[in-house]
Amino acid sequence: MANNLLIVEGESDKNFIQEFLHHEKLDISVDIQIATAPEIDSNIRHTSKQAVLHSLATVIKQLNDGRYDCIGILIDMDYQDSSNQSKKQQNIDQLSQALNKHGFTFSQQTTDEQGLFFANPDFDNPIGVWLMPNNDDEGYLETWIEHCIKDTQASHFKKVENFIASFDDNHFKHNVISKAKVYTWLAIQPKPRQDFGYCLSPKSGLLDKDSKSYQNFKHWIMATFK
Repeated sequence: MANNLLIVEGESDKNFIQEFLHHEKLDISVDIQIATAPEIDSNIRHTSKQAVLHSLATVIKQLNDGRYDCIGILIDMDYQDSSNQSKKQQNIDQLSQALNKHGFTFSQQTTDEQGLFFANPDFDNPIGVWLMPNNDDEGYLETWIEHCIKDTQASHFKKVENFIASFDDNHFKHNVISKAKVYTWLAIQPKPRQDFGYCLSPKSGLLDKDSKSYQNFKHWIMATFK
């Protein structure tokens, strides 16, 4: 059994990480767990991020029991709501509220572009957190993919952007535009796809693996599960 645990919000995140590890040939064994929160009242609407936050108490117990040595958390930054506080700070505050009670505190760094980390002096390894797409900008996994698209795909992606922009202003909510663009872009490939694993394949030629966004995420994976 892997001594590494990565908590994600959904199935697409799990599949993405599995494909990322495979295509990057990283010698890292990770138990990828989709967060569920059965303790939350089923009559109350809750998000997948809330499920991640609620699962942390159980995860920390598994860390205490020695089942896992290294823990990573992958969640979306999402988009700004009615709060005056930045979305990044909202996420950090929510994570801090869930982790501080277990002795893990946010480690302030010069830059967060290579991940966020919560340390506890009682454990050798900090908990690594990645807020998709880059720990700073609003968005999702799809936004990260958009940031990594190769220059050779620029003209195709521009046509997709123009197509999405041609719809009435009320057709797409602001927070789903990046999803609409990426899924449409995948659908117009010579072999139309909808899975992100195809993007990661060297044969597809779709993503620039030397891009800052790609390399920073790879660095975070390696730093979290060293």
